Amino acid sequence: MKAGFTCGVWPARRARSLVAVVVDEDGNARLPLAFGRGPDDAWAMLAYLDASVGLDCELVLPEWLARSTELSRFAVERGGAVWLVPPRILEAVHVVAHLVTGPPARAAAALARLPLAPALRAHLRRLAQDQLPLF
Repeated sequence: MKAGFTCGVWPARRARSLVAVVVDEDGNARLPLAFGRGPDDAWAMLAYLDASVGLDCELVLPEWLARSTELSRFAVERGGAVWLVPPRILEAVHVVAHLVTGPPARAAAALARLPLAPALRAHLRRLAQDQLPLF
């Protein structure tokens, strides 16, 4: 298992905001952080992560969310790691963990834990610098 922190990001119930949950290498979640979807909000969120858990915190987002916000692009441009969750894995996690009806922070924490499990990490896609024009 990789040491460090991961941060899952999921849409909040309010349409224009996101929820982020950081988990440690043992899967223990910190309190959720709510932030907006704009570029300034993305920079603020990354700065918060840098200050609170360090530069090596890896983001975990659904592919569709990574395409619709600046967060993943900014993180990769800064040299950070971003894991993309494909739709089939996202659907499986939602069904198994009953995330459809739960709070957004629970979904964000579940995403953050995916790279911690080697069997699931193998199904995630790592976003690389050369892929950014596609986003």
